[in-house]
Amino acid sequence: MKINILSPNNFFKDHCSYSFAYPIIKSINLIRESGVNIRFLYSAEKKIFDCDILIIDSRFSGKKNKKKFINFLQKNKKKNLKIIFADTADNSGQIQNNFLLFADAYWKGQILKNKKNYLKSHYGGRLFTDFYKKKFNIIDTKKQLSDKVSNKNLLKKIKVCWNMGLCDHGYLSHYKQKLFSIFKLKIFINNSNKFFLPSNKRENPISCRIGTTYERKTIKFQREKISKVIKNLTETTKLNRYKYLNEIKNSKCVISPFGWGELCPRDFETFLNGAVLIKPNMETIDTWPNWYKVNQTYIPFDWDLTNLEQKIENTIKNYENFKNIAFDAQKTYLLYTTKSDSEEIFANRFLKLIKK
Repeated sequence: MKINILSPNNFFKDHCSYSFAYPIIKSINLIRESGVNIRFLYSAEKKIFDCDILIIDSRFSGKKNKKKFINFLQKNKKKNLKIIFADTADNSGQIQNNFLLFADAYWKGQILKNKKNYLKSHYGGRLFTDFYKKKFNIIDTKKQLSDKVSNKNLLKKIKVCWNMGLCDHGYLSHYKQKLFSIFKLKIFINNSNKFFLPSNKRENPISCRIGTTYERKTIKFQREKISKVIKNLTETTKLNRYKYLNEIKNSKCVISPFGWGELCPRDFETFLNGAVLIKPNMETIDTWPNWYKVNQTYIPFDWDLTNLEQKIENTIKNYENFKNIAFDAQKTYLLYTTKSDSEEIFANRFLKLIKK
């Protein structure tokens, strides 16, 4: 079987595309052993159709005139060619209906657990931004509504693929990402196995280095409110990467809010560095791997933040009891990223997905 993946060429400037490609490249030898040959292509030429399955990264199509691009695909598509649209955005909302209609399958790293929510339009393009509009009347300067899926039968096309957590999140990850983007060599695709165990010796109770300079009010609202809640507990101004990661590995817990999406690299930096993750409730999300098991791998707080202060105080005060959450989260993270069978786990996932 031949698979072509149409992707942006500059992975350094696009972490979402890099995170999508990363585990494929890491496990590519095992995938090839199963009889599947994969090629990454970076331009829309007729040779992209020389395959059995064409996977299109949404970041590639986003740089094109969508109508013209879909016409090009329709004109040149072979009869038995399967087209998979991979929506590599880091949020669970904003289904691109034109590709949902055209593609045979619509992949996304994280989706709404209740797919019927896609039949509705959401203010700000996300379930949580819609919540802040309705609950607190937060209004964006530039109004954005997600397109609702018009036909419920199309929902079955929407499938969870894999999320950004499989990417490397160690200290040198940014350097390796840049080097891979330049040279496209598999040697730069490897997850850091340098991790730090949770410990009572950690001196810093909490870390939360977050930005709040988002153009959209519905996006930054949660972060601004978190900053106010914890202003007497810790500093929130950003640090350079070295100081930031050092702070996490010396912290008992880390708060990781939503940004443009629900998942955040900070989640995985927290797992790797052995802190307890405190995060807005992720129960609305279906993703793979599922890093977010309530009170097992993270501590959730409500989207309206009414219980955030209590969750923080309880975690710090009873750290000895909550420390196992950090242990379990780290164990899960390492299973999918650095353990000897992590590549096989992903390869099996990928092979299963392309057959659906």
